[in-house]
Amino acid sequence: MKTINFNNLLIISFICFFFLGCSSTQLVDISKDDQLDDLLNNIGQVELKISANEEVKKLIIKSIVSLDSDIKINFVNKIDNEVITISKNFLNQEFPYFCRTANDYLAEVTEQYLFDFQKNEEVFIFYSESFKSRAEVIKNRYPSVRIFKLEGDYDDLIKRVFELSGSNGRGDLINRLVQEEDISFVPRPRDDFEKIYIIANYDQSKNFIPSLRFNYILDKEIYVSSQSVTRIENRKKLLDFSKVILAVPNSFLRKDESLNLDELSKLSFLQDLILISAIKKNNGNSQMIAGQFANIRFSQNTCSDMQANLVQINDLGRFSRL
Repeated sequence: MKTINFNNLLIISFICFFFLGCSSTQLVDISKDDQLDDLLNNIGQVELKISANEEVKKLIIKSIVSLDSDIKINFVNKIDNEVITISKNFLNQEFPYFCRTANDYLAEVTEQYLFDFQKNEEVFIFYSESFKSRAEVIKNRYPSVRIFKLEGDYDDLIKRVFELSGSNGRGDLINRLVQEEDISFVPRPRDDFEKIYIIANYDQSKNFIPSLRFNYILDKEIYVSSQSVTRIENRKKLLDFSKVILAVPNSFLRKDESLNLDELSKLSFLQDLILISAIKKNNGNSQMIAGQFANIRFSQNTCSDMQANLVQINDLGRFSRL
């Protein structure tokens, strides 16, 4: 697999993201205790009204306790203009503070590299039914990409898409003609693509990726949607995604590797949401914050944007920044 030199791209994107979006040059990295303390001191005492179900309330309490701040959370049932409503599926929820959803920001990093900086006709997209609309949006935006639905037997799908049946047939013919020796035959897939993008949840992705490798699709870069891994509880399952490229929250690179990724992604976003909500309510200055979920360009006057990390999962099931 090719190694992507993505650092320069991220640095350029980060600089543009920062200087075009913020009037201040302040950068706050909340993974550093002293900078987090300064940020919380500047926020001071703020009360946030939140409406959520019991499951989400527990996550909010867990995320706010780790901040050790003067931000007060008041859970309410009556909804008004001051109340932040947080749904059960909040990583796909639109909030007034952010320009897009959390999962949209993760997808944006992967898709920006694939479709804005590469030749679109070299990308094959495989999608599950639940991600059909996203695959169709990409196809409408970049007509030269090719999309295929993940359905039926994955081995049969791969043989059909990558035209392996003809190659296997020629190998069988050679073996019949040369009966004196056992010939080791490796099928050669079509060569009009360079990258594969799998838009699916964990169950579909973890079965499809081994099928690709079993059928000798070995030298192509494989990208997956972030939701293939952000719902994983046991990190050992990341071994199913060795060499795969995707975008992940900042906390996946910072935290103890034993932590549940599903809960970690949720706690990270909630902590960033609470901080941004508190800064907004306290009329804080526009600034750049290296949050737990993403790097946030906070703007007091408009919605705030996020920038996530592009990583590759190594053979040990760990995230390596690209």
